[in-house]
Amino acid sequence: MKRLFGPIPDGAIHLVVDMQELFRSHPDWGTASLTQIVPPIQRLLKAKPDNAYFSRFIPPQQMDHATGAWRRYYQRWHRVTLDRMDPALVNVIEELRPWERGIVDKTGYSALGNPGFRRTASESGDRCLILSGVETDVCVLSTAMEAMDLGLRVILALDAITSSSARCHELALQIIHERFDEQVELATVDDILNSWQQTKAS
Repeated sequence: MKRLFGPIPDGAIHLVVDMQELFRSHPDWGTASLTQIVPPIQRLLKAKPDNAYFSRFIPPQQMDHATGAWRRYYQRWHRVTLDRMDPALVNVIEELRPWERGIVDKTGYSALGNPGFRRTASESGDRCLILSGVETDVCVLSTAMEAMDLGLRVILALDAITSSSARCHELALQIIHERFDEQVELATVDDILNSWQQTKAS
């Protein structure tokens, strides 16, 4: 399943998707495997700290502030609105805060729904986006799909993404591998770092 189409440019953006306490500690949305991907994400951040951005999913203040189909969504997940939970849960997890910069707040799944980050990614000279974080089958996938539409080079860090559903994690990767094989690259953190370092050395 692994593949890289060529060297990764030195200026590639590394987006850490939704590595928030909300997705580790909240009883409704907690992802048990989130902590397991912290070390590989840290390796990417240590290698290229200035390339990092962090997206944060921000729920509405109250359920009735949601619009359209999101209102039905928050009727189900009513305990994750800001008035029903500790607002500090939207923060990036403590282990990654030393590298925290370039915060990308969003109210939907794709980080590219944030206009500022969309401009940053689209206007970057390298137009390359490396994705880590959670969840593979939701916010990571949605961001990857929108990045594809923008014509960006998209790389998923295989051992630095996870989901609350192991089955859906694997299915999402299978679909990406089989259906988007010319537009999404799949690579381990080791492979990404080796390619990045080679690019800088050259």
